Amino acid sequence: MTDFRISGLEEHIRKMERAVRDRKRYDELRYEVGKANLDNNAKLCGEKSGRLVASFKRQPYKGKKEWILFVNPIDTVEVGTKVFYARMVENGHKLKVPYGRPTRLVRSGVDKGKRRRRVKTKGFVPGKHFMRRALEKTNEQIPGMVDSFLKRVGKEAGFDVT
Repeated sequence: MTDFRISGLEEHIRKMERAVRDRKRYDELRYEVGKANLDNNAKLCGEKSGRLVASFKRQPYKGKKEWILFVNPIDTVEVGTKVFYARMVENGHKLKVPYGRPTRLVRSGVDKGKRRRRVKTKGFVPGKHFMRRALEKTNEQIPGMVDSFLKRVGKEAGFDVT
């Protein structure tokens, strides 16, 4: 029977654990994933310019920040837009047009005494489902991002990651 001993492995394991436990690097990885999702949304939303595209490209619209990219400390990333019509473009919506007298007086409820426009539903505008497709595309990109993250961490721990 032969006895053998591996020397120095414990030191490499400690270095790797220290590098992996660095929360800042992990948050950077999650931030990269969030930016990739916003970029994919900008490509797939079907518009070349405008408020919705500007929000996904992380550009202010009329001086306001309308994108959401928040790396939560509890292993989640919140990504999206504050543009009110983004949900309608994603899922579709009823097409409403005005008819009859232009306004009517609201007689009860919270809006009592205010004027409201009379509208009727004329059809349905189908959704583009670009956010769902962008999420699927981002999910395909995540393994590559994780591989590069692990290579950086391994290189810092002293491993050969070629």
